[in-house]
Amino acid sequence: MALLPITNAIGEWTGDEDYRSYSRVELDSEEQGWSLSASVWAYDYGASASVSPSIYEVGVFTSAKTYSGSANVRAWRGAGHRWGVSYCSYYHCSGHPMAVPFDADEDPDPENNEIIYATVDMVTMTRVYGAEKSWFTRKGSAMKSEVVVSTSDYVSATAGGEKFTWTQDGVKYWEYKEESAPDQPQVGDSKSKDAYMENWPNANSGAEVSFNFENPADDQGPSTDIEDGNDASYTGVPLQPISP
Repeated sequence: MALLPITNAIGEWTGDEDYRSYSRVELDSEEQGWSLSASVWAYDYGASASVSPSIYEVGVFTSAKTYSGSANVRAWRGAGHRWGVSYCSYYHCSGHPMAVPFDADEDPDPENNEIIYATVDMVTMTRVYGAEKSWFTRKGSAMKSEVVVSTSDYVSATAGGEKFTWTQDGVKYWEYKEESAPDQPQVGDSKSKDAYMENWPNANSGAEVSFNFENPADDQGPSTDIEDGNDASYTGVPLQPISP
């Protein structure tokens, strides 16, 4: 079993020869960044590889961000035979053991360097100021309040030209002023990569993963993408004769 080179000195991989997992968090000087997890495993009934990035502490972000990289994953199974059941034409036949061949296979079909990413979206909000109109004259304002809504909700509610209204603590308010509120960070889309292959106890199987991902601290110096990889393997047990 050959391990892919580990190019950073932190050593986030843990596990043994048939299962390994990886976890890493990278932040810039403003503590904005991502977390990334990966795993490889190979057992008697399957093999799997995966890489998954996500945003770390979205609330600290002050602008939209997209972190991206690429990943190669592979899960494979060797060819072999497994025990199946054959039924003959005799009456009351309960079936006979039979060695059934199966082909080597892998997942996915070769598709190297697929993009993975995690994003932060900044959502523009609308701050609306409202007043309660006099019950008798519908003029003036007995009470004032404010509410923050999404820009899309505000535009939808006022599409016909009417004033925005809302109820708060049993009091109905009518808009008299609106303004753009500060953006709010939210976790956006992300894309991971994984592979899986079914196996049988008597066949060899394995999983491999390698990836590189943008370092959020790159704005402080030369590009230093995070690169890493690993693999796991399982050696099948030879098919044994079934005792009569």
